[in-house]
This record gives sequence, C-alpha cells and structure tokens, in this order.
Amino acid sequence: ADVQASLAAQLARNGVTRSQEIASALVPSSTRAFLEGGVASQEAVRSITEWVTVPAGSARLHAPIVDPGKFICIGLNYSDHAAETGNAIPKEPPIFAKWPNAIIDPGDPILRPRGSKALDWEVELGVVIGRQARYVPREKALDYVWGYTIINDASARDFQMITSQWMAGKIFETAAPVGPYIVDRSEVSDPHSLSLKTFVNGKQMQNGNTKTFIFDVNYLVSYLSNLMTLMPGDLIATGTPPGV
Repeated sequence: ADVQASLAAQLARNGVTRSQEIASALVPSSTRAFLEGGVASQEAVRSITEWVTVPAGSARLHAPIVDPGKFICIGLNYSDHAAETGNAIPKEPPIFAKWPNAIIDPGDPILRPRGSKALDWEVELGVVIGRQARYVPREKALDYVWGYTIINDASARDFQMITSQWMAGKIFETAAPVGPYIVDRSEVSDPHSLSLKTFVNGKQMQNGNTKTFIFDVNYLVSYLSNLMTLMPGDLIATGTPPGV
C-alpha cells in the first residue's frame, strides 16, 4: 500500500483541503523523517481505514531505510562466530560504522571493490531506533527500538585486515543490502531467539541464531546510549553468526 497516498485520500474524504501537503508532512518518504514524526506520524497511519494499493507485479521493494543518521555496526557478537575466527570473547562490544551510501536495495548486486579478492557476506539482525535514547538502562532499552530488519554487512576481508581498524573493508558502496522490511517491535516477541541464514548461489553458508549473542539487543542499545545520543532512524547492525 502507498501509505502517504492512503492518508491523503482519507484526509480529502474528511474535507481537508490541503490533504496532500499534510499527508506529506505526517508520512514523508524518508523512514527516518517518519520516525522523527513520533506519535503524530504513527497515529496518522493508524487512522487510515482505506488503503491505496500498488499492484504487486509493478512494485519494487527498496531498502526500508536509506538515510539513517547513524549506521552503527557491532563486531564479534556471536560466541560461535568468535570461536570460528579464533578470537577471544570481547569484554565490550567492538564498534565500527558504515555510511548510508553503502546501503542498497534487497536484490541489488554487491559490487566487489576494485582490488579486493576476498569479498565476504555477513547476515545480521538490524535494529532501528524509534526514540531519542541517552543513558538508557538495560531493562528499558527495547522501549527505544522501533523495529527490526535484515542487514548484509558485506566485507572486503583483505582491506579489512590491513590495520587493526576494520572499516577499510566495510565502507565501500553496496556494502550494506538492507531489508526488504522493518518489522514492528511488537511483532517480535523475543529478538534473542531469531534464526539467521545466508544462501550464496543457492548454497547455504550461514545458519545461526541470536540465542548465541554475546551482547543482546538490550545491552547494545543501553551501551551505545551511554556513549552517544541515539536518534529515531539510527540503524544498528548487531553482528553476524558463524559461516563467514
């Protein structure tokens, strides 16, 4: 369904003259801007009773968020992945970043960066922040999550391992397929019991579960909120299970 068009149609039916302008403000095309709209935007969507639909055959699914204010990535966050790489369990979450220009739509090709001979895949649970978060306690951290998505933290391993900082192998364009959906937090009863799988050319390469998280979503949101202010639309990639 076209959410903005649906809201505009409903406002027009209710006699609102500037229905399109108001719908554009309440339901902008940017996911981050929609989340920044907070309660006003979400109540506007909940008020829709009739939907303007798009034929499935002519629709293209884009990444559900392309403009996060911050794209924060966590490394070595599965105990079985740490074991396969020969790394010790980290005392605190290793943090690095990608930028929004790495994000591509689901199904779009990942382009190997020039000179790299070690392109790798990393399926990850993505966490989308829904409310401003600063110094959040662990027990309340999920209240600040809007929803969850899937991220492929594509990595050029030969670039990544040149120095002790991994980002050289993480930041190339097309390094972050996202989506196709963001699942509302209310639809995921437990983010710590989710399976993640990767298939490459039809062959399964990863089969993990968030049960083996070293730092769970509560810990990550709380930990990061103690380092910086998390804002609506910030995207957190929570690490990858074994099979890379």
